[in-house]
Amino acid sequence: MSQTNHPSPWLTMWTQPRETIRGIVHANPRYGVLWLSTVYVLQSLFFILNFQSFGLSFSLASILVPVLVIAPIFAVVWVFFYGWILYITGRWLGGMAPRSHLRTALAWSKIPMVIALVMWFFLLIANPDYVFIQYVGGPSAFFVNLILFILEIWAFVLFVQAVREVQHFSVLRALANIFISAVFYSIIVFGLLMFARFLYLI
Repeated sequence: MSQTNHPSPWLTMWTQPRETIRGIVHANPRYGVLWLSTVYVLQSLFFILNFQSFGLSFSLASILVPVLVIAPIFAVVWVFFYGWILYITGRWLGGMAPRSHLRTALAWSKIPMVIALVMWFFLLIANPDYVFIQYVGGPSAFFVNLILFILEIWAFVLFVQAVREVQHFSVLRALANIFISAVFYSIIVFGLLMFARFLYLI
C-alpha cells in the first residue's frame, strides 16, 4: 500500500480509525492483515503461557520455538474464522461489507497489541527465567498485564469504529455485530475445546 501522499496508517489508526480503514480497504484490504493478526495471536499466547505458569514445567527455548512457529498459523485461522463470523452476523443486521474488509477491520483494530508484544519481548530479555511464571516475575510481569488490559480497551474502541466504517453501521449496530459474533465465536471455540478434550480422554 503506497503511502507517498498520505500519513502512514500505522500512525493514523490510533486516532483516526474510520478514515484509516476506509483508505486501507480502498487501496488494498490485505495490507498488514496477516502481520497484525500474528502480533495479536503471539502476544495472546504469551499471556496464556504466563497465566498458566508454563515456565514451571518447560524451558524457555522449548516454549518459544513452538510458539513462534504456530503463531502465524493460528493467526491465519483466527482472522479468517472470526472474519467469517463477523460477516455472517453482520448480514443479519443489514451489513454489506465483504469478508476481506471485515478481516481488515478485525486485524487493524489490534494495532495496540504491537506495544504489548514489544513489552513481552522486553520482559523476555530482562527476566527470561520467570517471564512465563505468573507473578513470580514480580512487578514487571504484573505491569505488562496491566498495560495489556488498557491496550485491549483501546483495541476494542478501534474495533467498534472499524466495523462501523466497513459495515456502514451506527455505533449501536456495530456493537451488536461485535457482541453477537463474540458469542458465536466463544461457543464454537468452547465446543471445539471440549471435543478435543473428549478425544484426549478416550
